[in-house]
Amino acid sequence: MLAKPDEPMAVSAGMNFAAKSDVRFNAGRGEATWVLPAGTFTGLDTADRQALSDWLDNAVGIDTIMDLAVRPWNIAGAVAIFGVFEIKKDQASWLIVRCGSGWLLARCVDGFVSDVSESLVDILSLVDQQRLG
Repeated sequence: MLAKPDEPMAVSAGMNFAAKSDVRFNAGRGEATWVLPAGTFTGLDTADRQALSDWLDNAVGIDTIMDLAVRPWNIAGAVAIFGVFEIKKDQASWLIVRCGSGWLLARCVDGFVSDVSESLVDILSLVDQQRLG
């Protein structure tokens, strides 16, 4: 569940660890985990950050992508984990995971996990394919 307090969340582009986040994630199994501010995207280089930003600017039906790397996932080697949220949905529809130099996509509704891809752009294209049928 996402909880948004009365104060607005600081929003920043790129990696900015000084930005304050008042959004937290609570899976209902313990303490809430603070979520990184929008646009943080740890684990991305400049080219991947730009590709993600460009894709999000043009993605129909996608509300936001949230950096969920601070949540305790217990996935060895996971460098980046992003939740992809569709409009009017309060839970992520997909998780994009970077393990080492590869990327994969997990569909939250049924647990489908893609093959490993070398490119974030390929994974974003896979999201488009799944959204558009």
